[in-house]
Order: sequence, then structure tokens, then C-alpha cells
Amino acid sequence: MNRRIVYLLVTSLIVLLLLAAFGSKNYLLLSFVLLAAILGIYFVRFEGSHKNSREVVFIAIISALAVAGRVAFAAIPSVKPELFILILGAVVSGPETGFLMGSIIALASNMYFGQGAWTPWQMIALGLIGLISGLCANKNISRLLLVTWGFVAGFLFGWIMDIYYILGFVQPITIKSIFVSVAASFPFDVTHAAFTAVLLFLLGKRWIKIFNGFKVKYDLFNNEGN
Repeated sequence: MNRRIVYLLVTSLIVLLLLAAFGSKNYLLLSFVLLAAILGIYFVRFEGSHKNSREVVFIAIISALAVAGRVAFAAIPSVKPELFILILGAVVSGPETGFLMGSIIALASNMYFGQGAWTPWQMIALGLIGLISGLCANKNISRLLLVTWGFVAGFLFGWIMDIYYILGFVQPITIKSIFVSVAASFPFDVTHAAFTAVLLFLLGKRWIKIFNGFKVKYDLFNNEGN
């Protein structure tokens, strides 16, 4: 694991600790602090590069697609294609870009759904999913692995948001109250996970081929993860 990925993980942990220490009233500030910290990696990585603008366009397109998909399915709880798009974009671009795209997707889509103390948690949850997905960059990932990871990612997002809910709203925090909270979110998590897995099964390999075509044509993300 390279230093930039460690930096992302440590920064995320610090933001969550600050959120717990100073309360939910600072959520928007911490959201932008997290985004600025992630972008800091790109200022370093893009230094001296002549193709950074093309990579930024790719990031913007993937993020916009995911945000539009999340908003388009707003009326249907847990049926959201943002994980599907994020996973595929990260598989093509790499872990650092995956984390950045996940964070942008959460922050930007909440301009529609509403910002709150949950925003930094969603940014980190989607960022981690993007980072883990990006570890498969430049590898011939099988359909089975892709679908399995999509299903697991749906639950991972839900479990991270369960932590936010338990820490912020459950009193007292006991084994029983934790179990009840996780059980209450299970129907939403399994729907989200299954929907993501089905999309990846039907369209995943085809979209990866399309995204990889753009990657090769425009010579993108060659230094990702180095």
C-alpha cells in the first residue's frame, strides 16, 4: 500500500474523529476539509503532468453519471446505481481516483438530497468503496469477482452508515441496540447490494471495456497507485 493511500485512510479517520468530537454542526466544514485533503494528492500527482486535464474530465464524467443516477432513482429507496458506476470508474482509474470520485459523488448528490452530519460519512463510505475497487485497476477482473464485490460493497456502505446512526442516535449503545439498528437497515442494504450486483452482472464487463477504451486512447492514469 503506497503512502498516498495511507494518507487517504488516515485523513478519513481524522475527519470522523473530529466529527465525533465537535458534533454535527460542523459537518459541512469537515466535508470540504476532507475533499480538500483528497484533492491535495492530485496537486502533488499532477505536478509536471501534461495530461491532468484529461483525467479531470474523466473524473467529472464518472462523478456526474453517478450523481445523475442517484438523483434519477431518488423515489425508490436503496435502488441507486451510484455504486455500479463508481466501482467501474475506479476499476479503470485506480484507488486514489476511486476515493476522490466516491467523495465527490456523495457531496455533490447531497446538494439534491440534503446535506447533514451524514455527508462526511457517506463521502468516506463511497470513497473507501472506490479505493478498494481501484485496487483491481490494470487487472483482468472476472465477472464473478466483480459481481461479488458489488454485492459486498452495498453492505459495506450500509454498515458504515449504521455506525454513523448508532453513534449519533442510539442510547444506550449495547449489543442489543446495535443488533436492532443493523437489523432495521438490512432490507435497504440487501436491496442496494442486489441491485448493484445485478447491474454489474449485466453491464459491468461491457462498461469496463468502454472506459478502458477511453483510458488507452487518451493515455490516462498510468501513474495511479505508484
